Amino acid sequence: MRETKDSEERRQEFVDAAEKLFKKNGIVDTTVNNIVKELDVAKGLFYYYFKSKDDVIDAISKKYNEAFRDSMTKSMDEEDWPLRLHQFLDNCIASFRTMYVRLQGDGDVDLSQLTMVTIEEARADSSEALEKLLAEGVEKHYIDVKDTTYAADFIIGGIAYLVSRGETDRVLIGDLVYNSLLKKDGKE
Repeated sequence: MRETKDSEERRQEFVDAAEKLFKKNGIVDTTVNNIVKELDVAKGLFYYYFKSKDDVIDAISKKYNEAFRDSMTKSMDEEDWPLRLHQFLDNCIASFRTMYVRLQGDGDVDLSQLTMVTIEEARADSSEALEKLLAEGVEKHYIDVKDTTYAADFIIGGIAYLVSRGETDRVLIGDLVYNSLLKKDGKE
């Protein structure tokens, strides 16, 4: 008797197979036919779960960003605002580092489509969270930032860029952000 799988489990198998093939061959060189062959299923089953290969890319990006958001909010229960800011920055650096590692393919394969979508969503999510944290810091008079939205975008953009270049010294990046950009009137 043929075994049937849970719908979400089967969908996840397509996502995992596509991710594996994308990392091995690149996105452009991986076809829907390659994905169904990897799973040894009919092509129609792929189209039951996804409209196109782009939908699979979006599903992989969503998976990465769910893990990113979970990592970003880890241990963010600190009451003390400066400690929460430091924890946020640590989480942000670690989360971007993990994401960039996960977005690596084998050799010189092109994952730029997946990378751009995934990183942009991660940047938007973390900028929004930091903006709220900065607004709280302004309200509590810990910092004097005129535009918390721009400041959050600037800080997150800088962190994402530094991590993409291989800089992962959390203390150095955290000190740069906190001491250089967020001091109130030149004093803590």
